[in-house]
This record gives sequence, structure tokens and C-alpha cells, in this order.
Amino acid sequence: MKKAFTILACTAAMLLCGKAHAQLGVNFGYAPVTLSTETTIGNNTSTSSSELNGFFAGVNYNATITGNLGVSLGVQGRFNIKTSTGSSNFVVVSGDSKSTTTQFLVDVPVLLNYSLSLGSSAKLSPFVGPMVSYALTGNTHVKTTVTVAGSSKTSEDDYAMYGDNSNNQRLDLSLAFGASFQYLDFRVFGGYRMGLLDLNSNDNIKTTSAGIFLGLGYEL
Repeated sequence: MKKAFTILACTAAMLLCGKAHAQLGVNFGYAPVTLSTETTIGNNTSTSSSELNGFFAGVNYNATITGNLGVSLGVQGRFNIKTSTGSSNFVVVSGDSKSTTTQFLVDVPVLLNYSLSLGSSAKLSPFVGPMVSYALTGNTHVKTTVTVAGSSKTSEDDYAMYGDNSNNQRLDLSLAFGASFQYLDFRVFGGYRMGLLDLNSNDNIKTTSAGIFLGLGYEL
């Protein structure tokens, strides 16, 4: 992780030096995430996954390094949500239950990009680089309804994803890559991010994240 933060610090310092052709942009989009879990007990290994819908919005600052090569430093907020009936991937519930899991994260991507001109007003830019993510909050709300002798009773409970009683880790480091297409000041972009860290501190459980992202942006 020290290397990741070193990259972020060096990039931020470079951008603050006032590179020519620097551009500030705003963006928003859709970024679902799949959390894949591998559990090992003795010689037996089982796998499971949980898919959450995700939405993000943020800003980025793109500066030219040399020629068509640039680097973009961004910060964005990301909201993940999953609603399911029955057992959740994060907590074990029973009975007629409905669980809603929510997360709010902050992402800091640092992306090298190379611009390919498609005329005077358009360009295509493939990009690749690390993205550091930190989960600010995470919670699973479980609503359970039990019917006994024709009478229904409902209970509601909340389970924090992070904290002293949880093995979930807040910090993640991903490799992100993709491409953007820009026409005038508008751009569309998409790609894939692959988590590189284990998000569970339990020695017998390994959880990693991955997912696509699609977005729209505007350069100010």
C-alpha cells in the first residue's frame, strides 16, 4: 500500500506544479461490483459471490505529461446497494427475511491516458492505472417476518459491515483500465476495475472486488 500512496502523492505534486493543457472535469456513472469470496476449511474450499449495484459521481484533473500522454487524478464518491430476500452474503438470516446492504466509498483513481485524435473535435483515449478505495460506511438492514398461528411478527436489525466485530476491510486497491471517447467537451467512458487486495482479515476467507464502470463526463 505504501507504493500506492507514493504514486498518488507524486501525481498530485506534479499536477500542482501547473502542467500545461490541464483540464478539470466532472463525471458520473454506473459501477456495479461483484464481491467474490473463497472460504477454506481444512482441505475443502467453497466459493460464493455477491453483486451490488453501484453509482458514482466526482471530479478529475487531467494534465499533459508529454505529447499525447497524460495523467488524470480524480476523486469520487460511490454508493453501492443490494436488496435480497433470504440469506444475505454479508449476514446469515432466517425465516421470511429481506436484507438491504448499502455502502458508501471514496475512490481516488490515478490513470495514465493516451489521446488519439479523431479529427478536430473528437478523440479516443485508452487509460490504465491504480485506484485506491476507502469504505466510509457499510450496513446490512434485515427485516424478518415470522408468522405463528396466523399472527405475523416483524423484527428489524442492523449489522455494521465495518468495525470491531467485523473482519471486513475498508481499504482496497484496484487496477482500472478502459477507454473514453470525447467530442468537444463531452465524453463517455467505460472500463473494468480489478481488486488486488483481500477485503477479509480472516485467514480462512478471501474476498476480492471487481466490476465494470460506465460513465459520462464534461470538461469545464
